[in-house]
Amino acid sequence: MSLITPRLCNALTRPLRWLPERVHAGGLSLILNHLLAHALAQGDLEFLRDKVVAIEVADLGIRYRLQLGEDGFRAAPGSRGADVRFSGDAHTFLQLASQQEDADSLFFQRLLRIEGDTATGLHLKNFLDSLEELSLPRPAREALERFTDLYARHCAQSGASDHSSGHPIH
Repeated sequence: MSLITPRLCNALTRPLRWLPERVHAGGLSLILNHLLAHALAQGDLEFLRDKVVAIEVADLGIRYRLQLGEDGFRAAPGSRGADVRFSGDAHTFLQLASQQEDADSLFFQRLLRIEGDTATGLHLKNFLDSLEELSLPRPAREALERFTDLYARHCAQSGASDHSSGHPIH
């Protein structure tokens, strides 16, 4: 690996570390509300109503805190603890988002961990596993898949992090 690759990976991820948590969560909320609009309209996510879901991207030091309200997902207030917490590295979440791996596989490999309210975590994991192809436009889906592959090749930590902490839900 050349020196350019670590510099490029750092340049891609550093701005994410500088943004406040509420900005991250607000952006992710907009994306989820769009991608999951049908499921939200059908009430498929009502089990998350008023619960705080934390998503931690361990290798980047990024944390999202989301809450489902009347108008969909929004950034959760910082004063309240998370009901359920998902954690993993950036590549794991990219694989999940691009649907290259399903949640069950990532949980069994201990790459994606859930802690907190076991019933809510299991319900959310099962919901993720039941998702068909997300309603991303084809060019966006292909770009996400390419980015996930490039990130895996050049930026993902190869076995450097310990994935045995936390308590996965199976």
